[in-house]
Amino acid sequence: MDATKLIHKPELQTSSFDKVFSNAAMHWILTPESGREDFFRGVHAALKPSGVFCFEMGGMGNVAEMRTVLLSVVGRRIGLEKARAIDPWFFPDETWMRTMLEETVGGFKVERIEREYRPTPADAGGIVGWVRLMGKQFCDAVSDAEDREACIREICDVLKTVCQSPGGGDWIGYVRLRALARRI
Repeated sequence: MDATKLIHKPELQTSSFDKVFSNAAMHWILTPESGREDFFRGVHAALKPSGVFCFEMGGMGNVAEMRTVLLSVVGRRIGLEKARAIDPWFFPDETWMRTMLEETVGGFKVERIEREYRPTPADAGGIVGWVRLMGKQFCDAVSDAEDREACIREICDVLKTVCQSPGGGDWIGYVRLRALARRI
């Protein structure tokens, strides 16, 4: 189910769960600003008093090199505002998350929150595979198939400069935001 609709599922809003856990999905779930508060309200209502909400997601600065070149190259073709509008990710920092949990929605006490830079080697598909998979939403906005392929080549050419390690392989700058919050 759409996690932003959790608040609208009465059978899950029973304050009966000990834990709610999310691993690497919230940066997509929270992209539409309109659903953010409902998502956290739904998590809160599902948890028992003293229940734990534990998550990891992309944090501020996550894949910054990838996101920058996707916005730039695609934005030159379709306009920067349109490129921003199709950006599929939301990467908050610790302050935003703590404020959301403890004040905006309230009812949580953040016990631990951290952001970690975790450079990661690209998998077997390399940078091209990453761009085709994770950057698909951006690239699909370029309607002409030939121009789309030229766009992908340009993105990968720029990324080669910043992602290729002198020691070998391609690296991507992941930043993880992790938190443990308790329902109060």
